[in-house]
Amino acid sequence: MRTVIFAGGTVKSGKAIYEAIANSELIIAADSGAATALRFGCTPSILVGDFDSLDPHTLQQLDKRGIQIQRVPIEKDETDTELAIQVALEQGATSITLLGALGGARFDHSAANILLLLAVEKVPLWIVDGPAVCWLLRGPGSVPIIGHKGDLLSLLPIAGDAIGVRTSNLYYSLRDETLHLGKTRGTSNVLTQETAEVSLKNGILLLIHTNTQELGG
Repeated sequence: MRTVIFAGGTVKSGKAIYEAIANSELIIAADSGAATALRFGCTPSILVGDFDSLDPHTLQQLDKRGIQIQRVPIEKDETDTELAIQVALEQGATSITLLGALGGARFDHSAANILLLLAVEKVPLWIVDGPAVCWLLRGPGSVPIIGHKGDLLSLLPIAGDAIGVRTSNLYYSLRDETLHLGKTRGTSNVLTQETAEVSLKNGILLLIHTNTQELGG
């Protein structure tokens, strides 16, 4: 089940946003993400949170619509977004796209949401932010990149060095090389064709694909 989760951060419009919404089979909102979902014309099926940031009137209106509401304590070990991911997995999600995971007033939430990518291994998890999509590649493995010539692709090691990185159809080629944790070498590579490929022998890469046609739009 293709699942979209609206978190509480800023959602920038973009092609990837609307494609994720159009292809979704289940929409979940984490707290104030419900208000964002409504602005994008989406009524979530499930609402999760302690509701410290969602307008009470909006919560009341959603309750009247019969939406499943899962209220959790304010004092808890997980963020509302992490709990929403857990609910998605319990509902049988086969893929999860996070919208509103970045931006907003809380940088700590943005950082925590990026790290949540590490916690989900059973199903694909993407964060979409306007023209950018980010996800993880775990070694050993490879992934195709489909976009436009001139798109940006950053390859950032996370949770340790990324060993045996190979690329095709990128301006800065990597041939069985190591990208070291804490170094910025893999930032801002460029697609030379509409498709590219990245493979990895060992480690974890954070991939960030930016549609340059939407930058500044």
